[in-house]
Amino acid sequence: MASNTKFQINGIIDTSENVLSNIDQLATSSGCFISWDPSLGQWSVILNTTSVSVKSFDDDNIIGEINVSGSGINEQFNSVSVQFPNRDTRDTVDVIELEIASADRYPQELDNRLEMSLPTVNDPVQAQYIATRELKQNRLDKIIEFRANFEANNIRAGDLVDITNTTLDFTNKLFRVIQVDEQDTDEGNLVFSVIAQEYDADVYSDAGLKREFRSNFTGIKSKIFNTDIDAKEDFAFGNTMGRLLAANLGLGLLRSFLTSDEGSETNQQELKFDNQATQEMLEAGAKKPSLTHAELTPGIGTTKICSGSPITINASHDCEVCFIETPNYTYDYTITGCTANEVNVPLTGTITTTAQNATFSFTPTVEEEKTIQVEFGDNTTSYEVSPAPTKYASNVVASQTSITEGDTITSITVTTVGIADGQTINYAITGSASSKVSGTPLTGTVTINSNTGSLTSIATTDDATYNDSEDLIFTFTATGEPNDYCSISTPSVTIQVLNDDATGPITPDVPKPGDYQCSYASVPIAWCATFDPDTNRIKAIEVKKTAQLPTVTTGGQPFPLTCSVTNPGEASAAISIDTTVRVDTTAGIGGARFDVIYAFDNNVGGGASGTRAVTGSTIAVYGFFE
Repeated sequence: MASNTKFQINGIIDTSENVLSNIDQLATSSGCFISWDPSLGQWSVILNTTSVSVKSFDDDNIIGEINVSGSGINEQFNSVSVQFPNRDTRDTVDVIELEIASADRYPQELDNRLEMSLPTVNDPVQAQYIATRELKQNRLDKIIEFRANFEANNIRAGDLVDITNTTLDFTNKLFRVIQVDEQDTDEGNLVFSVIAQEYDADVYSDAGLKREFRSNFTGIKSKIFNTDIDAKEDFAFGNTMGRLLAANLGLGLLRSFLTSDEGSETNQQELKFDNQATQEMLEAGAKKPSLTHAELTPGIGTTKICSGSPITINASHDCEVCFIETPNYTYDYTITGCTANEVNVPLTGTITTTAQNATFSFTPTVEEEKTIQVEFGDNTTSYEVSPAPTKYASNVVASQTSITEGDTITSITVTTVGIADGQTINYAITGSASSKVSGTPLTGTVTINSNTGSLTSIATTDDATYNDSEDLIFTFTATGEPNDYCSISTPSVTIQVLNDDATGPITPDVPKPGDYQCSYASVPIAWCATFDPDTNRIKAIEVKKTAQLPTVTTGGQPFPLTCSVTNPGEASAAISIDTTVRVDTTAGIGGARFDVIYAFDNNVGGGASGTRAVTGSTIAVYGFFE
């Protein structure tokens, strides 16, 4: 901000308006007040900026009572939207939106936006500064009214004064004068009635403001501007949009409006094309892009939700009409079809995008089926929300975890919730061993009493044929209750059915009991030692490299798997083999050759003068690296 001129005028003045209205517009754009100076008999300019007090008031020169008032929190603005012709984009309408941080708002403060129009400002930093200043000034809602003696004769609207009053706890508190009214008393004295607004120098801070160049001339035309850009190439009104606007105003192609906003007590001027389509294209860069949304994580099912399941909606926009890096936009949302106590968020509120994306999450809790609709942006998503089931199977326990085919399962017990005595619950027996169930139907019902029920004496048959272990799966569901719909798991239990036959069809990938199988183990092939620097004797031993070597259950050669050092660092230090594995040393086994130590040298020394690698007796073995 320090390198920019804070205030400069560059825009169109509507000559159909009166002089004072136009001067007020220029004054706003220039950061000043227009004030009538009765002592000089002329209008004067007072800068709306930081200053010092021109007069002190206290009990000595204040006459009578002091009135202090303020506006309610619902009357204060907490965001601002300012429209201006941005010179970076050929003076097309641009918008800057700012807001007070939520942490700086009052409790329960409602959203209230200040709308501003600066037709004579085309610099984005200046527009941002003015908007920030106006928003901050508006929140200084403390207004003081008092009467003063002749010492107030020289103060003017816009001047700073300081007030000291013990009752109000004011000590040289600064106020900016809004109005000074001269009154004659019955005694012939002059009394001045003063109205002033609270002052804060932070209002004029330019911290955080920066100049960011915005352009739509990047070589990629936005679709909404293509027609307009092509048409502008045929105009002979000059090479800037500002000149085009001025020429069109003179030709009657533009309409000029001056509107009064009673809420903010401001006059707002707008310049628009008579051709509505042209005007819409020029304002496209100032509009919010269309926001669309679809379900992201709606729980179980597409649009059917169980009460208590969280819902997250993903939304995005393409910002096709944006000139610059995608700004953050705020959109209103509405939830219908339920009451306020049936969702964990307000039924109405706002959603703010981050870049092009936004998410909205809520959790419905209902006691009867309802259709809840969420509307924001340009579309609506509906959810059929059902209450959680009250009758369901909660747990299943088997008397055994495994049996041998031909044996009988003693019992399968199911625990339920909300099922009355004498009612039934469905069961199903599935799994690869279901064909071996004998005497018990694979589907049926179990009678519930005290919320428990059982299947008993489930017999199996022996097929007298070798095969791998198989499973029996017992599953229970409450009649008519869509358990999986509401994320309540369907309880089941699995029992392993073991084979007891050693003969039968040979299946290559299914080993039989007693099959001799090839197996490899990870065996150390290189050991490394740590030596004491004083004695040059071994202190510790570790594995440096291993290989996969073929193993046998009997015979072969035992090779060390883990080792330790006895009497570490001493002359009697030795390597002790703790565990071994038997390796097949038969010649001709495929793989790479490894000379593997099976016994370590007794006098293990080295350190600085000898090798630090561990030595010993080796045998050639064939295997492969891991």
